[in-house]
Amino acid sequence: MKKPSPQLIIDRPDLMTWRQRAMFGALTAAFWIVWFALWLPVVTMAGWLFFGLRFQRHMLQLEGYHGFLGLVGAYALVIMAMGGSLLLWAKYNHLRFRGVDRRRDFPVPAPAAIAQSFGLSEELICSARQHQVMTVHHDDHGAIVRIEDRAAAREARAKAVVAEARSLAATH
Repeated sequence: MKKPSPQLIIDRPDLMTWRQRAMFGALTAAFWIVWFALWLPVVTMAGWLFFGLRFQRHMLQLEGYHGFLGLVGAYALVIMAMGGSLLLWAKYNHLRFRGVDRRRDFPVPAPAAIAQSFGLSEELICSARQHQVMTVHHDDHGAIVRIEDRAAAREARAKAVVAEARSLAATH
C-alpha cells in the first residue's frame, strides 16, 4: 500500500475559523474523556482490590463492624423520629382543619378601581380586558403609557404586507 505524502495533509490552525477551532477542541476533549472512561473499569478493579483488603482487615479482623452497626442503628432512629414527627404534624393539621374550607376567591376588582389605581381611563381598562394577548408600554417611572392589542397589531401588519404585495404586483 502506498503511503500518503505529507504534503497532502493540511495543518494550518491559523486558517481555521473560531467555530472550527471550537469544534476541534470539543471533539478532542470528548475523545480524551472516552479514553479515560475506557480505563475506568481497570482503575475501579484496582481500587476494589486495594481497599477490599483494607476493608477485610478493619471490619472483619479488627471487628470494626460493631461500631458500624451501632451507627446504622442511630441513623435509623433519627430517620424514624424525623419521619414520625412529620406524620404527626400532618395528622394534627388534618384533624384540625377537617371539613373547613378556608380557601376563598378574591373579589374581582371593578374597572373603576383598577383605572384609579393605575391612573388610566375606565374605558381603556374595559377594552384591555377584552384582549387575549396585549403589550403594556411603560414610561421611565413605571407608569402605564398605553396598552396595545397584539392580535389587532398582527392583523394590521398582515394587511399592510398584503397591500404592499398587491401594489408591487400591480407595478410589475
